Amino acid sequence: MNSSQHKIVVSLIITNHNYKPFLFRCLNSAINQTMSQKDYEIIIVDDASKDGSTKIIEQYKKFENFFYIFNKKNIGVSASANKAIKKARGKYFVRLDADDYVSNNFLSIMSLYLDSNPDLFCLACDYFLVQNNNKIRSMSCEDYPISCGIMYNRKKFLSYGGYNAKFKHREEEELRIRLKNKYKLDYLKIPLYRYRMHSSNKTNSKDYSHKFREKINNLQIKKNKFNSLLAKTKNSLLSNVIAIIPARGNSKRLKNKNLFPVWGKPMMYWTIDAAKKSKLINTIYVTSENEKILKIAKKNKVKVIKRPEELSRDNTYKIEAIRHAVKKIISDEKKSPSLVVSLQANSPEIVHQDIDKSINHLIKFNLHEVDSVDENNNQNGAIRVMRLKSVFQDSLSTHFGVVKTNINDIHTKKDLQKLRSKENVL
Repeated sequence: MNSSQHKIVVSLIITNHNYKPFLFRCLNSAINQTMSQKDYEIIIVDDASKDGSTKIIEQYKKFENFFYIFNKKNIGVSASANKAIKKARGKYFVRLDADDYVSNNFLSIMSLYLDSNPDLFCLACDYFLVQNNNKIRSMSCEDYPISCGIMYNRKKFLSYGGYNAKFKHREEEELRIRLKNKYKLDYLKIPLYRYRMHSSNKTNSKDYSHKFREKINNLQIKKNKFNSLLAKTKNSLLSNVIAIIPARGNSKRLKNKNLFPVWGKPMMYWTIDAAKKSKLINTIYVTSENEKILKIAKKNKVKVIKRPEELSRDNTYKIEAIRHAVKKIISDEKKSPSLVVSLQANSPEIVHQDIDKSINHLIKFNLHEVDSVDENNNQNGAIRVMRLKSVFQDSLSTHFGVVKTNINDIHTKKDLQKLRSKENVL
């Protein structure tokens, strides 16, 4: 490989096995891109062809950033592509089958889209079906996906393990099943790829239509079993989600902070409002020793728990008030909560989206506890989601996770200056 210091944007990877009749069209489309030849490279892997393909490939040596790999024995598309991807230098890579070809602005448009959407793992584009060198019709990449013409973030692809070399066919389907939610894909509704239909298409082989289809079906069954188990767990954990808002009245640094007016309402109102808007919380409780606070809670139609004075002092840990409330709820309701969500009354920037995100994060990753943190990953105490067992343990849960939120805690008048406008919060 060329050791040039110029940064390559895209690696165009072509895999070939006995596709000599189509190679000229394929390679010509690759070298005639509108993207500068300094910005992309072409890597072709010949997978032990026996039809003279290599003689055609040799003719393209003169082109800038053109490289080739000749396999001594046939190893399949997945393993061949992996070899090229590991040697590639591009920020992105995209595969082109040797019997297909692409439009001349294929690389420019696809890479520009990914540059504008850096969170994406990959991008697919629509394509034309081609038969006897004639475009038959445009096909939707979303409705009729194919394995090629998908541009990937190369570093992410390698970090996820690449293609499964055991899948000589349907490698793209296996990849999507294996990566699950990591496979973050967008669809570009422009037909930039040309998918050639002919009798030698690998999709016509028995291995593709039978052996590897069965392999994919087995993976889907395993995935469905996992999703079914996840659904059962989710239903169980969402069966009785309660929110507890501890709001004592005798704060010292900012007197009566939970009643202090913020955006025209008592500060605690906004936490109650966020909890009421949550799609996942079943019941909301405010626990306090202060009658004014309890009155406001009742006015906002949430349940209240009168907290004893000994659990309302400056040195009282918030979890002690939560535990007292949970015990009282179980005793009164004769039913245990499935999840307990602690919401801070002096965090008026809490929004229901962050509450639900924290709950879903716990379920998705099978955690015992999830806390909200700020942009520096410091706990801000605004949101804490716990399984019932975690409420009563003395140490932090082993299966612990965090969700980043942009929430300020208000303890002093100076803290009030940190608050964003109501419009920027809600």
